This record gives sequence, C-alpha cells and structure tokens, in this order.
Amino acid sequence: MSRPSTISRLTLHGEKFEIIVAPDPALNFKLTGKGDVRKILLVDEVYSDSKKGLRVPSEKLRKFFGTTDVYVIAEKILKEGDLQLTGEQRRRMIESKRQQIVAMLSKLLLEPSSGNPIPSLRIEQSLSQTSVSIDPFKPPEEQVKNVVKALRQVLQFKVNEVVLTLTCAQTLSNDVYGFVNAVGEVDQTRVQRDKSVKITVRVPSVIMSYFLENLGKKYGDQVKVDIGV
Repeated sequence: MSRPSTISRLTLHGEKFEIIVAPDPALNFKLTGKGDVRKILLVDEVYSDSKKGLRVPSEKLRKFFGTTDVYVIAEKILKEGDLQLTGEQRRRMIESKRQQIVAMLSKLLLEPSSGNPIPSLRIEQSLSQTSVSIDPFKPPEEQVKNVVKALRQVLQFKVNEVVLTLTCAQTLSNDVYGFVNAVGEVDQTRVQRDKSVKITVRVPSVIMSYFLENLGKKYGDQVKVDIGV
C-alpha cells in the first residue's frame, strides 16, 4: 500500500518548485515550524511538475535557492509555499477555525434590544445559513469582519466595538487605512495642521489585543493610538 502524499509548491519569479510530502507531518511543520524535513519529504527530489515527474535541473535550483541541497530547499518550500491539503485535513482545519470564530462572535455580537451576548448555538445555526467561506490557514481574527458581514443577512445584532484614533504621517496614511480596513472599519480621516493624519476606526472588541499587537509589529512608534475619538 502506497503512503499518503500531497504536494507543497513554491512559485518564484514565475517558476514552480514542487516537493512530494507526507500530509500530516507537512501540515504540522507548516503550522508550527517544527518537524524533521527528512521524514516529511517522501521523495528526495524537487519538481517543476511532480505529476509529470519533471525534475528541476541542479543549475536552476542553485540559481533560485543558492544550493542544491534538497532538504534545505524543501524546508524553504514548506515554510513559504502553498501546501495542498487533503480533503480530511481541510475539513478538520475549517471546522476548528469555524469553532474559534463562533467562540469569538459569542462575545462580540449582542442582542439589539437587551444588549446581552447572542448564544453560540444561535450564531452557529445562523452561520450555516450563509455562504461565507472559512479559510483554514488565515487567523480567525482576520476572518471576523467577513463573517459578521455575512451574518447580517440572516441575523440582527449589535457589534461590541472599540473606537480608536490612530495618528500617523500623511505618507503612511493609505497603508494604515488598508491595514485597519482588513479587520475593522474606518469612520473618518482628518489631515492636521502639522500634516499628520488622524484616522478614527472601529475594531471588534474581541480582536483588540490582536489588532494592537500587529499594528505595533508593523508600524512601531510610527502610529500613535488613542482610545476614543
């Protein structure tokens, strides 16, 4: 009986590099960065098309990776490339991510009349009525906005949000706007006399820590944060 296998693929400057790997060890490595590449790699070759058995020449490997060491190359492909999930892996990951998102929404979505949190079961039932897609790899915090948008079509609720004012240089404002808009809502932008820009935003309360942590990682002290307008 042949061992289960899947493909990890990295595209560099239009060139495809594929390796054949063991599904679960490869997924664990992708998610945690831990594992023995020698045990993950099922065939000690790098392909341009693994289905056709087309191997990448050594000179091309050296050109794109600076080495012909298949294990060094495989590690880079696993870390930076796309892993083709098996059907069962995808199902498990999507369900796990879905449960994480529902748990977050149960703290975020409030009954319009009473202001009480909407129960998880009701959120789950409503979510099943939407066509929103759950990304198995994307952090749940980055999927909340799209899920909330989809739920508005089938469920009435208020969102527990935090209002922040971000201040940054005008040259940085478009980039910051895009960063915020991926997870929250931008209410207003105002150019100040000193040419800095104040951006008033609303961020779901359950992702505040995640938002501020990633804002700091990306911009450092280039963006000042104040709670409220």
